[in-house]
Amino acid sequence: MSKLSLSLAATALLTTFQPANAEILPPGNRPLPPGHHALIHATVVVKPGVTIADATVIIRDGRIQAVTEKGQAPDTAREWDMTGLTLYAGFIDPYVTEAKPISTTMTQNITGTGATAAGKPGFLGAAGNELDPGLTGPGSGLSTMKPEHDVTESFSPKPDTYEALRAQGFTAAALTPVNGIIRGQSALISLGQGSPNQLVIKPQLFQHIVFDTKASKPEEFPKSLMGVISAIRQTLSDAQHYDKIWKYHQANADTTKRPAHNKSLETLQSVLKNEQPVIIEPGSVLMVDKAMRLASEFGIKPLIVATGHEWRRPDLVKTSATPFIVPINFPKVPKMPSDSDWQRVSLDQLRAWDWAAENPVLLHKNGIEIAFTTHGLKDKKSFRQNLAKVIERGLTKREALAALTTTPAKLTGGSDQLGTVEPGKLANLIVVEGDYFDPKAKLKGLWIEGRWTSLEPEKLAWIDKKQGRRQSGRKAGR
Repeated sequence: MSKLSLSLAATALLTTFQPANAEILPPGNRPLPPGHHALIHATVVVKPGVTIADATVIIRDGRIQAVTEKGQAPDTAREWDMTGLTLYAGFIDPYVTEAKPISTTMTQNITGTGATAAGKPGFLGAAGNELDPGLTGPGSGLSTMKPEHDVTESFSPKPDTYEALRAQGFTAAALTPVNGIIRGQSALISLGQGSPNQLVIKPQLFQHIVFDTKASKPEEFPKSLMGVISAIRQTLSDAQHYDKIWKYHQANADTTKRPAHNKSLETLQSVLKNEQPVIIEPGSVLMVDKAMRLASEFGIKPLIVATGHEWRRPDLVKTSATPFIVPINFPKVPKMPSDSDWQRVSLDQLRAWDWAAENPVLLHKNGIEIAFTTHGLKDKKSFRQNLAKVIERGLTKREALAALTTTPAKLTGGSDQLGTVEPGKLANLIVVEGDYFDPKAKLKGLWIEGRWTSLEPEKLAWIDKKQGRRQSGRKAGR
């Protein structure tokens, strides 16, 4: 073997036994573990109503290891001086829609023309007797009924996909499907950056039903609100029947014909057995009552997405024990140049503008558990200003914090990992220069699963105890 070959072999052998990320360090210099941090001298809001001054938060491998008052930082941890800064648990948005609509390749034909949207031969006969389902593969006969859809199937966010949410303090969200009437299953995701495999915290979270009259394409149905509700009831009834006929067949397999497999109806079994929670978006205050009646008919305990107009009919929500997911997308009041212009605005419109910020307060005062969402808010930058208006109308800061942390953590089944600053939880933290509920207070950055993300050009720095100097924190560094 030549000298060159021996040299290459030795290099390969050394590479094999050397850590991939190893650095050449001077003698006596111990490398600090990249996932070990100590946030010192911070004001920590552990959970709504509990605050620790001059606290030390220890983070290790993406989780909170300890939260103590005037605690000592471990020698192996990178120290971050949080003097003058307040730490909150990262917020959770329970209703964030998919970034891109899910396209369909086959639609149900009801006109009798024999052609579908894809230009392929369709069903020539009475609706409901077709052999091919509304989507490719086995499933529902209506393409707007797709409970089997799972948002994780196409979940692949870009680095800046959730930047607007992070800028408001959100570190986790329930990613919900965007198309159809029975839309499918959401997932609890981390709003950090990295592999989609690592960002999914809890798949198949909720089933989603929306009273959407515009969910169907021109050649599809239903088109009316009555048709939408009828289609939902029919699908849920079919799911009940599907369960019964399969149980009967399994008990009498030698004498009965095998029932047709239906993935949509099979997926809904977990809903009918209350094994998977359901979120219903009724679209109007009158439909809130209809949504509750529909859920009661099938023994479902739903969560309701507030319409923003519950103040019009508070009697419809007072008797409801179900939690509400409350958007804070208040209508913008236009600037009127003269008093005569204001006189042309209807009283109903004036009341809508006035009640918008008080609607969440009304729900809470009626004993309804609420969780805030940015859903419907075109400009996420107005979230904090709108939240301040809600607080001005009567919701306390403690109640507002609960609606952003502990309540959505509970509703999404993530209380064991999210919602509070406590040992064992994911290291999801908001770093604020002052009080978050003051819209003028600066958000310095976020910790998402132990990874620091700066929200401003002036970055925080960790203290290098060995060299006695501060090291700049990277935009997204562990």
